[in-house]
Amino acid sequence: MKIAWLRNVPELLGLADFGFDDADTDRSGNIYISDSVNSRVYRFRCDGSLDDAFPVANSPEESSLNLAVSQDGDFYLAHTSSETVRRYDAQGRLLGEFSVPGVLALCKGAEGLIYVLSNEDGTEQISVCDPLGWIIEKLPAPPRYRAILDPTLANLDADAHGNIYVTYGMPPYQIWKVHPGGSSADAWSRPLDHPEDAVLISDIAFDPAANVVWILLARREAGRQQLDAFGIDGEFVGSSPIPHSDSLYGIVCSSGDGYLYLLETSNSPGAGVLARVSADL
Repeated sequence: MKIAWLRNVPELLGLADFGFDDADTDRSGNIYISDSVNSRVYRFRCDGSLDDAFPVANSPEESSLNLAVSQDGDFYLAHTSSETVRRYDAQGRLLGEFSVPGVLALCKGAEGLIYVLSNEDGTEQISVCDPLGWIIEKLPAPPRYRAILDPTLANLDADAHGNIYVTYGMPPYQIWKVHPGGSSADAWSRPLDHPEDAVLISDIAFDPAANVVWILLARREAGRQQLDAFGIDGEFVGSSPIPHSDSLYGIVCSSGDGYLYLLETSNSPGAGVLARVSADL
């Protein structure tokens, strides 16, 4: 795994304060970053240069802005505090919103679909929505195993066949594959050479170029981060330490062309690094 480039986003944009929540890419490899503190979505080209910055509707009490970007550049923001999902076009114009009680996270699916993970009345579910927000079906999601769930650690991504991959961040180290139609969910894990409660899953990303699911891990006892890779049938492919380990990355997403983006989500001085790295072990 090699670094293609690094960009310090706050320095590049002249931000005195920031709150990066999520990132996703379109079919051209442009990467979008949501910032709840400044109520913005930033779009960067695959060479790391800024393409545009879009003001988005937000409220001061908003805890996080989860992001999903369609292939053509329309983007969706899940507002976890107000329990709504808002849709914007590729020019940043608000097109509409819809309500999802208990929304935790969202991701894009095949054929313009959006998958929304939520916890309503103590039950996890995945709503399959069309681009306008109409719910086509609801799928049972794996239940969370901790009574208190940090919404920022609930993550999902999907492949072109409608399989959805879900994590909840906290131990145990587990990934679920929810099949189309919700008929079953496979649980994945692997043996660890250190205490399981010392591992935190920060994010998850399906990589269509390698046909693997990447798991962003933080090892608390070692202060290190790594990426695990699983094949789509659940076999463990391998693990790689993350370059530039001075940064504490919280987000991973695939560019679709053999590279991954890593985004640092801490807001300490000098933080906010965006890295483009080769997606290999």
